[in-house]
Amino acid sequence: MAHVTLEPTGEEFSVGEDEDILTAALHNGINLQYGCRHGNCSSCKHWLLDGDVDDSAGSVYAIPRNEREDGAILLCCAYAKSDLVIEIDQHDGVEKLPPMTPPSPRRARVLDQRTLTPNLVELRVALDHPLSFRAGQYAEFTLDTGERRSYSLASPPSSGHELTFCVKRVQNGVFTTVLDRIEPGSLLHLEAPFGTMFLRETGRPVIAVGIGSGIAPLLSILTDAAEQNIDVPIRFYYGARTAGDLVYLDELAELSRRLRDFQFIPCLSQGSPDTLPPNGRVGRVTRALAGDIRDASLYDAYLCGAPEMCDAVGRLLEAKGLPEARIHADKFYPAIETAQLPA
Repeated sequence: MAHVTLEPTGEEFSVGEDEDILTAALHNGINLQYGCRHGNCSSCKHWLLDGDVDDSAGSVYAIPRNEREDGAILLCCAYAKSDLVIEIDQHDGVEKLPPMTPPSPRRARVLDQRTLTPNLVELRVALDHPLSFRAGQYAEFTLDTGERRSYSLASPPSSGHELTFCVKRVQNGVFTTVLDRIEPGSLLHLEAPFGTMFLRETGRPVIAVGIGSGIAPLLSILTDAAEQNIDVPIRFYYGARTAGDLVYLDELAELSRRLRDFQFIPCLSQGSPDTLPPNGRVGRVTRALAGDIRDASLYDAYLCGAPEMCDAVGRLLEAKGLPEARIHADKFYPAIETAQLPA
């Protein structure tokens, strides 16, 4: 075991030889900013002040070479080779996170799965004991090979021990193969909760944007908001190719009745005016947002889906006055082998 000290907070914890630093911190109840947990983004970038780590599993694109030479490391794919002192980035734009439930393992028995679209599957499981989480967080399924796959919870925290996931089918994907062979009663293993993309109760109106399976964490957030009687205007832009690719329409219609000021704006990239659903738009979500939002400074934003979409929407909203610190994103990186850092 190695000993880790965080500066300037003085928090301390131990990390095992085969445990990345971020996971060890989370297991010890220390809340840090992070995102993909697979070395593709730079959300968990901090600075090594003393000690030695193996961070060869990180993407070369997540940290510029000059920052790496100055001691920048990604905690999600850094392994301690000695005792460490790490400076946690706490500049003015970094949010101080509230206490959250540390992740822990669960056994999950499959209840059922149903096809939503040719590319999306809903998976429902029952846990061996209930899970406490924040709406918008995700779970990591551990496969027989030891690989892990991350999926956001579509169900709200009130669901207790029964959880729902919206999973994208990927050709030759490892978890898609799992979906093809499991049936009701099959046993899966997961660890949860993970993620920092949850609703901040600031009293500001909300812009929510998702595409594809990115609807999952937003549906969890919206359902929980209705259950908690959160009374702020919410605009949900959901991008799909055609009307046939829209999912959870019944649930969203019910939410429009339960939430005081809620608008669902489906955006169809391959749609036409005569096939649009109510309040629908032709084009990508960025096109709809560009026309609808003149001043984004009034809002908080929650973005879920492909990194390219999240980045494009984030830049658009920043250009319209929304501070970066109020843009919360859950970027869904594909499960591919990342480029390795140079030795």
